[in-house]
Parts: sequence; structure tokens; C-alpha cells
Amino acid sequence: MHVLVLGSGGREHALGWAIAQSKKKPEITTAPGNAGTASLGSNVDLDPEEHDEIIDFCKSNNVDLVVVGPEAPLVDGIADSLRQEKIAVFGPGSEAAMIEGSKVFAKEFCDRHGIPTASWKVFEDHEVAHKYIDKNDIMECVVKADGLAAGKGAIVCDDIIDAHSAMDTILLEKKFGSAGDRTILEDRLTGFETTLLTIVSGENYVKLPYSQDHKRAFDGDRGPNTGGMGVFAPTPKVSAELDEIITREIVEPTVRGLVEDGIEYNGCLYFGLMITDEGPFVIEYNCRFGDPEAQAVFPLMEGDWLEALRSTALGKTEKINLKPNGKKALTVILASEGYPDKYNKGVDITDDLDLLSADSNLVVFHAGTGKIVDRIITSGGRVLAVTALGNDFNECRNYAYDAIGKLKLKGMFYRKDIGHELVSV
Repeated sequence: MHVLVLGSGGREHALGWAIAQSKKKPEITTAPGNAGTASLGSNVDLDPEEHDEIIDFCKSNNVDLVVVGPEAPLVDGIADSLRQEKIAVFGPGSEAAMIEGSKVFAKEFCDRHGIPTASWKVFEDHEVAHKYIDKNDIMECVVKADGLAAGKGAIVCDDIIDAHSAMDTILLEKKFGSAGDRTILEDRLTGFETTLLTIVSGENYVKLPYSQDHKRAFDGDRGPNTGGMGVFAPTPKVSAELDEIITREIVEPTVRGLVEDGIEYNGCLYFGLMITDEGPFVIEYNCRFGDPEAQAVFPLMEGDWLEALRSTALGKTEKINLKPNGKKALTVILASEGYPDKYNKGVDITDDLDLLSADSNLVVFHAGTGKIVDRIITSGGRVLAVTALGNDFNECRNYAYDAIGKLKLKGMFYRKDIGHELVSV
């Protein structure tokens, strides 16, 4: 079986790695991929948003299944284009992908189907937004760009000055480009965040372990928001009782609501949740696997990922045989100095990578990497995801940080406190 994975980051390496574990020994091609995905099969220099090129490649190379990693091609309708050509694809169509592509769409969906989410207002004009903030004495809140912003389009505000500044940043200064043509101003919820990845096909869904991501760049949850600097799973903060509440009040109404709205969903549906004293709330939906959540969750599952993805593409989720293996996972991101702002590329990390890859307690996923001759170099902000597996989180943290501590880490940095609250769990 020939599988084409679209994307170039850590999530796509994790997808390819999971697919490669199948007993069916599939041929794996990644477009455009990175240095890590190249070791699983081959990379091909194709843009996931160039539909005709992707379709031509699939037809010319007898591709049996396409797995779409990032959100932008999904929102752009790559899955629709492939399905029109009778090519099996894991990933929702453009209408379904709007659940991530537009915060307004997602908020209206939640309100329509009685799914708990923070109270919100939408703005297109910064002057109108400022008047609203002043009139209502808005203090603690979150201001979000409506469109796709690579996971960085939310600004958490502590007071009225922050709220005004956030509106200017998005609506006036256009920090997130056209994604910020509209903003959402929502109440700031208090509690702890968790992510639930699910695999959805129509009315059927399969839940994966809950995880907790660390978004801020620096220790102590300081610094700017990033795409994620680390994650652990399964989080012990989600009890069986809480899982039942989340399933009853959020997951099932979401899946049912999509069907009721006539939206065919086929792929991963990501639930970003805030657990408050009043119960769970939806912070955001994503239309694809999380990054770096996938790098922690995938190694925790027993079963055939190739069959799971293919069965979903064919609308047969009842055939999915994935189940937790009982392990814990903790992932630490090694990022380029300066990320998420300006950073250098082209740093040789071959020696560090060799040390990490030789450690049997780790699974190392590439993100922003490239290859020149036989040397691995940095090519992006987040470079590597170092995932440690263990029987408890203390073991995981020791495995990960002991290994990272032996590296030279030229041109890279990392958070030293991922999962710090879990050392006794």
C-alpha cells in the first residue's frame, strides 16, 4: 500500500512513524517532508496546497491513501479535491474544516448546539472594538484572530490596557494578516487546559488519550505563545468521571451537531478544552492532529495506525483497533534560538541527533530539519520533539532531560519544566 502524507512538521513525521509500524509495511511518501520523514520512505517536493500537483502525483504513483497533516490545505479544500477524484483521504473537507478555519464559525456552532464555550463578541472595526471595551470595562479576556494563525492567534489579556492593545495588534497592525480581519473577544476562563484528539467519521468517533500542552516559550509559562514547547499524556487531571462529562456535554453534541448541520466530517477532530469549576468548556476546535500532542499520543497507542486512518477515510471507524498501551509519554521541544520570533536556520545538529536517536527510551520526531549531504541542519522554529516513554511521569522526565542534558544544543533552546507538576504521578 502506498501512503502519501502531506506536510513537513513534527506531526507529519509522527504520522509517518505511526503508519510505518503497520505489519502491512506500506510505502510512505511525504510532501514536502523533512529530514526525519525521509528516513521512513521518500520525500517529494510538492506543495500540499497545490491540488492539481497532488492529484497528478497520486494518480501517477498509485497512491492508495492520502493523510493530510496541516490545517491550511484542509481549509483550502484539498480533501474535497482528492475525493472528487476517488482518492481515499484522511482529513475533513473545506466546509468541515471551517470549525478551525474560522473562530466565528466555531463559536456559532457551539451556541447553536448548546455546547459550553466562553461568552464572546465579534469585531471587524478596531474603533468599535475599543468603544465596546471601554463601555463594558473589559478586563481579563482573550482576543483571537478569526482565521488561521499557525496556533499563535490568541492574546491573553490581564486588564483593559491589554485588551485595547490586543485589538490594535490584530485589527490595526495586522500581525496575523488576513486571519485578523475579524476578531473574537471572549471571556477568560479559569481552570486547566487539556486536549482531546478524536478520530471522526460521520456519527462515529474514537477518543485518544487526553494530553496537556505547554504553549509559552519559557519556563514558568512565561514569554510569547508558541505552537507548543512540550506536552505530556495521558493527563491524570482528567478522571473517568470528568471524561464522561466531556463526552456527554461536548464530544457527542459536537459530532451530532455536525451531522445535523449536514456537514460530513472525516478525519481528526481536536478538542481544546478548559476545565473550570463550572465544568468543561470548548476553547477551540482543530480539524487535524495537534502538534506536539501527536508526538506524545501516537506512541501511547497499540494497534495499526495505517488501518485506523484508512478505515476512517473509507467511513468504517468501527474497524479501528487502537487502544492505550498503559505507558506515559512526555515530549520536550528543542527549538531554534529566538523562536517564535526571528531565528537562524542552517545550524548543524547531526551529532546531537545521533545521541538522541541512540537512546532506546526516546522517540525523536523531526520538525524543522533539512539535510545537506549527510548532515542534518535546522530549517524551522521548532526543530525536534523528544518523546520519552515510561511507566510513570517521573521516569519520562528523567529519560528526556537526562538525554537532552548531554547535548551541545548549538543554536537551540528548550523548556526545562515540562510536566514539572507530575513528577510524583
